[in-house]
Amino acid sequence: MKQPYLMLLFCAMCLPAFAQKKALTVNDFASWKQISSMQLSENGNYLVYEYNPEMGDGALIITNLKTKVSDTIARGYNAKISGNSTFVAFQIKPQIALRRVAETAKYKKDKQPKDSIGIYVFENKSLTKYESASALQIPSKAGSWLAYKIVKSAVKDTAAVVVKDSSTVAKKKPVKAKKDTLVVAYNPITKDSIAFKHIKDFSWAVKKNDLLLTYKEKDSAKTYQGLLYFDADTKKTDSIYREEGDIEKATLNQQATQIAFLVSTDTTKIKSYALFEGTKEKLQHIKKSAITGIPENWEPSKNGNIYFSEKGNRLFFGTAYQEIEHKKDTLLNNERASLDVWSWTDKDLQPAQKLSATRDQKKTYLAVYDTDAQKAIQLGDSLYPNITVLDKGDGKYVLASNNDAYERATSWSGLWISDYTLINLKTGEKKSILKGQNRGWIGPAQKMAVYFNRKDSIYYSINLQTLKETPLTHNLGVVFYDEQHDTPSEPGPYGIAGWGENDETVYVYDRYDIWKIDVAEKQKPVRVTKSGRENHTSYRYIKLDTDEKVLNTKNALLYTFNEKTKASGFSQTNLERSRTPKTVLYGDVMYGYPDKARNAATIVFTKQDFTTYPDVYVTTTKFKSPQKITNAGEQVNKFKFGTVSLEEWTAYDGTKLQGLLYKPENYDPNKKYPMISYFYELNSDTYHRFYSPAPSRSTISKSFYTSNDYFVFVPDIVYKTGHPGKSAYNCIVSGVDAMVKKYSAIDASRLALQGQSWGGYQTAYLITQTNKFAAAMAGAPVSNMTSAYGGIRWGTGMSRMFQYEHTQSRIGGTLWNKLDLYLENSPLFYADKVKTPLLMMHNDADTAVPWYQGIEYFTALRRLDKPVWMLSYNGEPHNLNGSSWGDRMDLSIRMKQFFDHYLKDAPAPQWMIKGRPAVEKSWNKGY
Repeated sequence: MKQPYLMLLFCAMCLPAFAQKKALTVNDFASWKQISSMQLSENGNYLVYEYNPEMGDGALIITNLKTKVSDTIARGYNAKISGNSTFVAFQIKPQIALRRVAETAKYKKDKQPKDSIGIYVFENKSLTKYESASALQIPSKAGSWLAYKIVKSAVKDTAAVVVKDSSTVAKKKPVKAKKDTLVVAYNPITKDSIAFKHIKDFSWAVKKNDLLLTYKEKDSAKTYQGLLYFDADTKKTDSIYREEGDIEKATLNQQATQIAFLVSTDTTKIKSYALFEGTKEKLQHIKKSAITGIPENWEPSKNGNIYFSEKGNRLFFGTAYQEIEHKKDTLLNNERASLDVWSWTDKDLQPAQKLSATRDQKKTYLAVYDTDAQKAIQLGDSLYPNITVLDKGDGKYVLASNNDAYERATSWSGLWISDYTLINLKTGEKKSILKGQNRGWIGPAQKMAVYFNRKDSIYYSINLQTLKETPLTHNLGVVFYDEQHDTPSEPGPYGIAGWGENDETVYVYDRYDIWKIDVAEKQKPVRVTKSGRENHTSYRYIKLDTDEKVLNTKNALLYTFNEKTKASGFSQTNLERSRTPKTVLYGDVMYGYPDKARNAATIVFTKQDFTTYPDVYVTTTKFKSPQKITNAGEQVNKFKFGTVSLEEWTAYDGTKLQGLLYKPENYDPNKKYPMISYFYELNSDTYHRFYSPAPSRSTISKSFYTSNDYFVFVPDIVYKTGHPGKSAYNCIVSGVDAMVKKYSAIDASRLALQGQSWGGYQTAYLITQTNKFAAAMAGAPVSNMTSAYGGIRWGTGMSRMFQYEHTQSRIGGTLWNKLDLYLENSPLFYADKVKTPLLMMHNDADTAVPWYQGIEYFTALRRLDKPVWMLSYNGEPHNLNGSSWGDRMDLSIRMKQFFDHYLKDAPAPQWMIKGRPAVEKSWNKGY
């Protein structure tokens, strides 16, 4: 009798291994975990990353790459690995349950649960935690110290006071405890520590265990601020400055040999600041009168960043016009005028000016102090407002740009161009090198520059000494601008890979290959990645060393991507001569760009496809035998995910196109399934991308819908200027027809559309041209190009004209000279043709597509008695915020209900039958 029982038990134990996969539901979103914030220790021995669910308590994972053993720290995040690879420090979030209680009960700020700090020592796996600690900092390229901030309350005292009440009993009233900010410096290896009181701010040197602290304390009736200098190696603390007033922006150079800060002794609200620089033994005041070229009434400003060059002998700081306090009137509010004045002479429209008002009020102009020459020069001013510091501040020049001459026209030209000037860091001499161009690249030796001339689409070199220009890419038989560019605007370049030694060569990309070009044109350009174009394979240089200035040409690592098959991988080559790069890793997957340990040959990368989560692999720079070291992909195993195929067809106008068809897992070809088409512009290059199940921000989730027995079709779209709507019809509808013809399982009577933004516009347009679709969902669609043309992109404050004349909307002319095209491409004017039920999402804080565009279409369809709904999430932007979990879940539920009703005959939810009254908003979802 025992044997059957044992067999039954054995079979029962085996059942989970053969359990049927389940379809994803919205309830599965919260628990789906993602790998993020990966870091390698500098010695290459440890990988640290976060492993967090979409909603809930996550963890910090610390993996020993040699033993493959991992430790898990609950709720750890924002990790920092010490520069000598001895420990990792991180913050620890309170449990989400505690945060829910605090938010629901509306706790005051000081009562809310606070972060802790954790420190994990690699060698002995010890973990130390400090409650209510924050502001964690480490010397990022130095040794084994850290510092953090805690707020402590002083010991509570009591004061005797007589309280006159009915009992006339003397009582003691507690005195409110005073709080103090302490900064603790700690060595997790030696356990040495020291605490500093009354700290306002603190920072480590990058390359030394030296800590600079700004403190604030009261002495009698006076308030003092000062600086402390802590040398962690010697355990010595020095007080290097103490005066009445305010200290701002105290900083060390990377080697901890120089100090700089601003100080003000003013007691007024608006303060003037003096700049100090020097060593801890000797500080000096850099008087503004000693800054060569500084305009009258300008001074160092606390609104500018203060930082040293990498070598440490140059100090960069900001200056600005002296602030003045405007006299306040005594008028009542209703006696004051409140208005904006719009003028045709404004460089920026008033909305843009209002968005940038705070930034403009705090704008500063760059100056530099040479600590060796003890000389300061004003670099930036109103003529040279934008300064780019080159070579981490150690070079000969900085690059200044000014777009004043072109800024006013940007709203309709769609051109973001500037004039560029080199400024000599020693002399202040200025050399104009470019006029009305997009950008240039300065060589690391600062002898040569190159730029892509937007007027003739040729790269030129510039000798920075003589300013002589030399054309580099003419007569090569290929173009170096975007070959797939399809808007009525100037195509941009593919860019450069980098420079060779001494600025003698520059490496430039075309669509597929890398070209080695002699900037003096003494030698002919050489295509060094031989056969890229012939094989439809693009090669792109991978910068493994973040401090690299010139390319590692003799042993270059390249990212490899096949445009036809979408396969990818890594290749190695010598960029000094023409050859076919040697493939070291390649496959029908999407590889992520690799990260390399600073001081080791260790490399980590990810690999993914539609059903394979991008887990992390570890290898060396030789890419031999990569090993998978994370296992987030196991989540996929219990769900139906589906498959994807790369499809090709011919559009109605004869254009050859590609697209992606996502299919239900193990679908039955003898059954019929609904299909939703999602689109934007070109998407086929994402063939091998994995899509984690997550609530929607605006679009459908491919994996979620295939898991629930939908086909999802994603066609590529190419456009003809003036006819974006017809172009979308030509590509999308022809692709839908091709898929229905090829796959008998697709139900031609249950087809739908879904798109967001530009995809939302195309959805809104298509349903005016065909009744082929049983349902459509459009997110943030433009419906009336005539009213949208002159509208404002509230996120930038710019007019929307440039979009229609030159960029995505692709009309190619103004409203007054192409009116027929604006009408032709506006869904609103064909609303009476619509027979497809439409769901829209258009949020009331959309700063990209004006909310009224959705309203115009909704009210027109409503007036025509067409089935239409619009979801407008309060305070949400163009796409729902990633942190807006409730709104994202709600959109996912309603969109699924909508499609299920029209494509699967599911009962319509209440909100679709009779809406959801505003009076019921707080308690009735209408699901």
